[in-house]
Amino acid sequence: MKARRLLRILHRDLGYFIVGMTLVYALSGIYLNHRHDFNPDYRILFEDIITDPVPAEQYDKQAVINVLENFEMETVYKKHYITNQGNVKVFIENGEVVIDPENGEAAMTYLKKRPVIFEMNKLHKASIGVLWKWVSDGMAVILFFVAFSGLFLLKGKRGFSRWGWVWTMAGILVPLFFVLMYI
Repeated sequence: MKARRLLRILHRDLGYFIVGMTLVYALSGIYLNHRHDFNPDYRILFEDIITDPVPAEQYDKQAVINVLENFEMETVYKKHYITNQGNVKVFIENGEVVIDPENGEAAMTYLKKRPVIFEMNKLHKASIGVLWKWVSDGMAVILFFVAFSGLFLLKGKRGFSRWGWVWTMAGILVPLFFVLMYI
């Protein structure tokens, strides 16, 4: 079998293999690129309630749990303390609640995972374990092979030696420009 034919077969079949993973990486990459515009992993929810004013010193664990039961969202109490400003700060699973004991106002900030997007971002960051890190590295090697083998698939005036090298150099120069200008 000729080398070019083998290259074409491997390029095609490995290309098909990585399409799904590339789509996941591309979508999660867009979300992660905009992590300064919004939180790509969590939605931040807010809820305010009014309770009876009670002196801060009287907020023991049970009193705090009683206040938490007034929120619509289900909460899991972790611990609480009284801040220097006299507010009661409560740590709950996936968030926090701040109670102003003087006027009874309580404000909850709650983090809720974005379904599917959270998991895709974990995969993209290779933060789910050693096995996935190796799968991710394997994909990177396959992407490298597909990109490199693609340089040699076409002949003639649109092949690498006449035209492809221009686009390849442009693909190298664009990120290099940003590295030199902004890093």
